[in-house]
Amino acid sequence: MRVLVRIFITCLAVYCPQYVFSQDTIKQYHPVVKGTKADSISPERENIYPYTSLQQLLKGNTAGVYIQEPTGESGAFTSIALRGTAIPSITSKDIYESQPTIVLDGIPLIMDHPFTFDIQLFGYNHLGPASNLLSAIDLNNIEKIEVVKDFGRAAMYGPRAANGGVILLTTKAPVKGRRKISFNTYFGMVQRPHIYTTNAKFENDFRQRFYNKYATTEQLQTYPLYLRDSTNNAYYGPSNWTDLYFKNTPVYGVNASLSSGTDRANFRFAAGNQRSANTADNSKMDRYNAMFEINMVPLQGFTVSSMISASRLERTRSRWLRDRFAEMQYLPDLSSPLPPNKQYYAQYLDQFTKSFDDNKTNEINGYFKINIKPSNSLQINSQFGFDYNEGLRDLFYPSTLLETVNYLSNYFGYNQRVIFNNSITFDHTWKEKHHVTIEAGEGFQADYHRYNYAYAYKGPNDLIRINLLHSDNTKDEYLSPKSFDHALIFSFLDKQRARLLSFYGRAAYDYNDQLDLSVLFRADGSSSAQPDNWWLFTPTFTAGLNIKNIWLKDNHAVDALKLQASWGRVGRLMPDDRFGEGPQYTSDLSFSNNPVRFSYNGFPGISRAYSSGYIGYGITWPYTDQLNVNVSAGVLDNKLQVSLDLYNKTDHNMLLAVPFSAEYGYNFRYRNGMAVRNRGIDLSLKASVLPAKSAVQWVPGITLNYNRNTLIALPDGMQELTVANGSKLLKVGNAIDQYWVLENEGIYNRDADIPTSKEGKRLNYKGIPLMAGDPRWKDINGDNVIDDKDKVLKGHVSPVISGGFNNDIYWKGFTLGLSFYCALGRKVMNAEVANRFDFINREGKIDMSAVKEITFWSKVGNYDKYPLYNPWSTVDAYRTDQDLFLENGSFLKLRTLSLQYDMTTAKWWNKKGKINGLAIYATATNVFTITPYTGGDPELVDFNGFDTGYSLPLSRTYTIGLKMDL
Repeated sequence: MRVLVRIFITCLAVYCPQYVFSQDTIKQYHPVVKGTKADSISPERENIYPYTSLQQLLKGNTAGVYIQEPTGESGAFTSIALRGTAIPSITSKDIYESQPTIVLDGIPLIMDHPFTFDIQLFGYNHLGPASNLLSAIDLNNIEKIEVVKDFGRAAMYGPRAANGGVILLTTKAPVKGRRKISFNTYFGMVQRPHIYTTNAKFENDFRQRFYNKYATTEQLQTYPLYLRDSTNNAYYGPSNWTDLYFKNTPVYGVNASLSSGTDRANFRFAAGNQRSANTADNSKMDRYNAMFEINMVPLQGFTVSSMISASRLERTRSRWLRDRFAEMQYLPDLSSPLPPNKQYYAQYLDQFTKSFDDNKTNEINGYFKINIKPSNSLQINSQFGFDYNEGLRDLFYPSTLLETVNYLSNYFGYNQRVIFNNSITFDHTWKEKHHVTIEAGEGFQADYHRYNYAYAYKGPNDLIRINLLHSDNTKDEYLSPKSFDHALIFSFLDKQRARLLSFYGRAAYDYNDQLDLSVLFRADGSSSAQPDNWWLFTPTFTAGLNIKNIWLKDNHAVDALKLQASWGRVGRLMPDDRFGEGPQYTSDLSFSNNPVRFSYNGFPGISRAYSSGYIGYGITWPYTDQLNVNVSAGVLDNKLQVSLDLYNKTDHNMLLAVPFSAEYGYNFRYRNGMAVRNRGIDLSLKASVLPAKSAVQWVPGITLNYNRNTLIALPDGMQELTVANGSKLLKVGNAIDQYWVLENEGIYNRDADIPTSKEGKRLNYKGIPLMAGDPRWKDINGDNVIDDKDKVLKGHVSPVISGGFNNDIYWKGFTLGLSFYCALGRKVMNAEVANRFDFINREGKIDMSAVKEITFWSKVGNYDKYPLYNPWSTVDAYRTDQDLFLENGSFLKLRTLSLQYDMTTAKWWNKKGKINGLAIYATATNVFTITPYTGGDPELVDFNGFDTGYSLPLSRTYTIGLKMDL
């Protein structure tokens, strides 16, 4: 009989998902929910570092979380991936749609909606301030961060958990019985880097090798003017532009809080300010925070809680020419770049100071909660919460910066979320062994996104920096100045609405802390789903087995050993409210520089959604299934703690834009049917290495994630599909984050080396015969033609293995902390070097590819490793869709280094004083990087894995600080 019971329990553990209830979740969202142990981070260890966002704190500190910082610019957008991603990165919008939900004290925070990309000709940055909204969170106010990835717990958040789970933030609770004042401040400096600068002589020497070998007389005559005159000191003089571009810049932060109260009423108030900066291009950001939280118990069993938090971000952005031209949608003469000499570069900066670029973000969120407990077994909870953020950008460029044409733009957009949740819970224990929990609840979420955007060209002068819509252009009086020409004023506005109504029921059983089972059923209705598919019903099953308490009670070497499993399904919300409508008319006039226009000379107009894609009927809910198995153990008096997760997450029925019949006029249509699987392992390990009696203690910790994704289906049974304007291939059986490239095998030095067919036809590239000086690309299918059929899928944009290695060493009040961060098994496309070699196709064109930033006058990478192709070749020899520029982008970084001293441990400290805690600390961040990558920082790439050079460095920062509790 005992054997049969063991077999039965084992089968439950393997085939039924687990659910273990914990007090941590009680404090989060539902008062009686248990779940598998989530990866938990205490910001107390991390808040001595000058982190500017939640993403920076998470990096390397929890398994299964991959943070991608495309730039070191303060406040810029940074992406999070939980256990990989199931959304192919085709456009910038896809990154926004693949972000996990951040839940602050039960409030699922609303992020920017990417629909502004629809009206942008160049999608480099989100319109408006383009700030990272998670930078608005003051981490000094956060008590605990939990990354919930298994659906045993995450499924209670329904569709909000579709992107790999949720991240739960718990603010610090008010103290009871005494007053507490906390203070944390630091001051420091970001250090300017040392780079290899160049001038026109270096560039001339670089290009002359190509001209000497391949150029014709006609091509020699088109040599760039700025490189011809060696006496031109602006280009051939000292290359000291870095003296103006990079500067050692101060940073600081201060946070203070006051908390007090009793068991019947308590509160906490906190306020703070932080200045973060980058050494490059005067980029910086100021953040201001204030928060107030109060709890009251007017009657026994009746608790009222409320919190309100407000933040403001003021951001100074980088001055990239590319971003300026993309915003203006106007390209000037690009034949002469900015000069590398600081005397001449200063003249440009002097004109730039006549412009302004004000970027502001305001955020406010809060909640009101009621908890009623009529008996020890029954609880009723009700919560109202909201989150609101708004972004503003006022921009002006004078005519001296752009061929006598000045420019003005204004953006105002906001995101608003309101939630209302109610639950009733029965929780009872019989005979101290049988614990049953039954819960039912509902949730309502209303989202609203809106923006207003306008820009104008060619004002009467550079003193009028506002758009005077009602001015009289026929008068010159002070009260009626000439404004921007109405024919050159362009206005845009749009909005998105979404509603989510959810009902759920949960039942859970726990036997003597040995076996636990639970089941959850949800019904989610979305306004963005089509009328015949409004509702989706999803189950979650969980099971857990406490092996220690069953079979190893007398084993003193094993302190804890648990086996837990979960299987769950959650729906995935539609990315746009248009999907709830089916075929429709829209504002899609598509003339002028904008891909979308709403009116012509003030007259509104609509058409079919030809450029934004056809949405037909029959579109159903996408959904995500995940199986998670966890083994957690503690041995040797818990000196070694290990947690291992194996997961299989499959996203089914996903939407994808597929080609449509050209005769209908649509660029593409949306279809269900894509499926992507992510499989992997999460490993967390923490140990206390040295004996307990040792004066020195060393506590290392490791977090690692192994993840591989596979495309297992495409809509309509397709086996492969070319997307992203032909630059990316989705192929069933392969990963969705691979590069699609030609395989490069060297150079054809002579025409005689080029293969010919039996008919005597020379090998060609899409009909263009290859010649001496062209790349030797591999003819995969042997048809004597190099084309897309010879491209292969290679490498991965996302790392196969990522994680961190943290070390804390303690000695007599001193704490030495070291944190390493790694990403292995990833590739980087060195597009910056490719563009440098492709100078012929990029020189002097009126095209965004011809833009040369001031950073053009620097050398990044090893130029000697690349073949000397003919840059005039019509096959585009230095194209980026070849593996010539695909490099190993793995890296290991020492992200943080700190030394902290707890002054209260000193013998002279008076422990009876009013100061309960006092510590001083010094930190260094971004200390060094070890990588085989020959370009810049391998971490700083765009969402497609391209290193374009458009990234500010991750600045090395040094700070000293003080923490105090009264």
